[in-house]
Amino acid sequence: MTAKESVSSDQPPSHKGFLTIFQEESGLGAWNRRWCSVQDNKIYYWLYPEDEVNMNKEPHGEIDLRNCKTERVAVASRLDCARPNTFVLVILAASQPGDRNSIITETNNKTTQTKYLLSADSREERKQWMEVLNKCLLTVISWNH
Repeated sequence: MTAKESVSSDQPPSHKGFLTIFQEESGLGAWNRRWCSVQDNKIYYWLYPEDEVNMNKEPHGEIDLRNCKTERVAVASRLDCARPNTFVLVILAASQPGDRNSIITETNNKTTQTKYLLSADSREERKQWMEVLNKCLLTVISWNH
């Protein structure tokens, strides 16, 4: 399945395709391949592409780009991740009950910062994802000013 993109000047960009997301599982880090869809300045992700079209399946998770601390998406440094085609998003949100420090989150009881490492299947797909996400961030920044 290939990534699909739609960009118009009056709506936030959209994009669909697979990304491999670094997530915490039982205190350890694990890479999980997910079907992702950028819509309304959020990245929604499911286990399979069919899950997105099945109205009974809620997204497995979401990343709200409106809370993104990253001003411009860039390739992850080798210090952050040696996995090829990886980029980083840092999200800052109000702390919620149950938030705790982990390998991907830092909390101070007021805010929680989550560092998402996202890996595309190829260099070309990584460029596409970064372009769409940077357009989303530009939209978010322009609406906030």
